Amino acid sequence: MKNEVIFDYSVQDECARVIKTLKRSAWYKEQGYKPKYPDLLQKKLEKDEKINDQDVLEAVSAEFDEKFYANEVAKIKNDWDLIEEKFFENLKNLGQPLQEKYYVCLTKYGTVGSYGWPSDIQININQNRSNSASKTLAHEIVHLTIEPFIKQYNIEHWTKERLVNLTMNKFFPETPILQRDPENAEKINEVFEREFPNIENIIIGISTL
Repeated sequence: MKNEVIFDYSVQDECARVIKTLKRSAWYKEQGYKPKYPDLLQKKLEKDEKINDQDVLEAVSAEFDEKFYANEVAKIKNDWDLIEEKFFENLKNLGQPLQEKYYVCLTKYGTVGSYGWPSDIQININQNRSNSASKTLAHEIVHLTIEPFIKQYNIEHWTKERLVNLTMNKFFPETPILQRDPENAEKINEVFEREFPNIENIIIGISTL
């Protein structure tokens, strides 16, 4: 089975992205994220003004440039083509089911990247160069692949991110990345190295730390 990545973008998708980000703004602040908003909304937020759906539509529409999104899709596809085959070969070594199709929505808002299980991905094209956007795409697909175990074993956010980064570093050792250290970072690394690529064993081991 070939795993297909499908790119999309629209005003409606951007509005949904902004509304969801606004609803989670307190959580993002708590975790240290600084999500992006349309300029018109950013000004309202700075003044602590209320924002409704019509405000979101007007702010998104004012900045929406279809040609810009189309150009970004083309650039990301070019970079993704260079890593796609090898990435999915490596991902299959985790022994977990993969989706036949992954739906990638390009956005200018929110955080760098996010996902919705089982197959939805959002990539911020204002916070990613085209080559890093392809790595962000891979990062989010790893998230989707391990998400059932993350939920089952109640793994907290920054531990989850460390697991995905460690996995990505196995797949792309030439560009290692680690985000901020979660609690028990060294022990997490030890469990990961001992059990990789058995991702369920890794997550079980980490859940008991």
